[in-house]
Amino acid sequence: MTTVEKPSVVFTMRYPDDTGYVWNFTAAVRDRASCDLRERANVYMAFPKLTGNPSYQPRNLHPVELDCYDNSPAGRAAIEQFVRTHNVKVMVFMSALSNTVCLDLLRRLGVRTINTENDSFDPRQRDNAIKKVAKHIVRRLLRMQQHDLHLANSVAQEEFLLNYQKLPRDKVILMRNSVDAVKFHPGDRTSARAQLGLDQDRFWLLTVSQARPEKRVDRLLRVVRDVVDARPDRRIGFIYVGDGPPAAGWKRLASELGLDDHCVFAGRQNDLVPYYRAADLLVHAAERESFGNAIVEAMACGIPVVASAALGPKETILDGHTGAVIGLDDFAAFTQAVLRYVDDPEMTKMHGNNARAHVDTAYNVVRQSKEFAAHVARFL
Repeated sequence: MTTVEKPSVVFTMRYPDDTGYVWNFTAAVRDRASCDLRERANVYMAFPKLTGNPSYQPRNLHPVELDCYDNSPAGRAAIEQFVRTHNVKVMVFMSALSNTVCLDLLRRLGVRTINTENDSFDPRQRDNAIKKVAKHIVRRLLRMQQHDLHLANSVAQEEFLLNYQKLPRDKVILMRNSVDAVKFHPGDRTSARAQLGLDQDRFWLLTVSQARPEKRVDRLLRVVRDVVDARPDRRIGFIYVGDGPPAAGWKRLASELGLDDHCVFAGRQNDLVPYYRAADLLVHAAERESFGNAIVEAMACGIPVVASAALGPKETILDGHTGAVIGLDDFAAFTQAVLRYVDDPEMTKMHGNNARAHVDTAYNVVRQSKEFAAHVARFL
């Protein structure tokens, strides 16, 4: 009797295993999903580099060094060898356009592919008539340029994939992101501020993001300046957690605005919990955001949020109940929303409590992990 080797699933990662930051949670969700898959399949997480100093220690899958986003001849050869050696049946990508990975090779090898759609996008994008028709023919009729399944992290992302990208309805499924509400939960603010060396008597505004232009931290700094000027009797502080090329320019802008004594640029932090617990209010001004992990993590920690009305925040924040959603380019209204929280500690506390309850109901990581595993299991 011939023994058939157990099939394998590969969750792909874009960065080395020591990168940390938001990618730790990405890895954790895949690890949780693997718990429901490991009886049926061997499960791997492929990193372009194993450093020996991983920022996340998986429990249910095996880390391997394999760059699944390398479409060069050498990269394709390595992927093919791994697929053949380990009987890979499913490969899960992250925000990977079908023409940027070796989809042709994987199809030839019989591997089914899933793409988790997490990238921010501009909902104002419009195609001309010719491009719309071309997308419809290629993707809806010929069913090319697509994975076997696209998992949208929000309703807005789902609509974008269907209406702009013209992916077939049966290839797109909504799987909302989540947050680990056991890790991210309210804690003692005084202790958190002491741990981070922050002044206890300030009203602390916090923003957490990768440093990219669309995050508009420069606009937030101008909001901070306006808040400081509007409330000279209050001590206002601003914390930015994140890094990337624009961060140096944002630091210079803070100095130009006379905010050096008000701002903390904390850089990249793997442990965000003390920052959320130390803050009074999260502010988020991104003009493109498909979900916004930091928003939901902050709410899980009992912190209300003021955010620009990108599509993700419009879904995750209950306006007037867990925070405030402000017109995308209305920074005068953004400033006024922040001032309402500065002036009303009871509302700040109530909206923070509401935020935690909302996360418990809507963004449960156990729910997402089980949904994820079920979608992968379809192809085993």
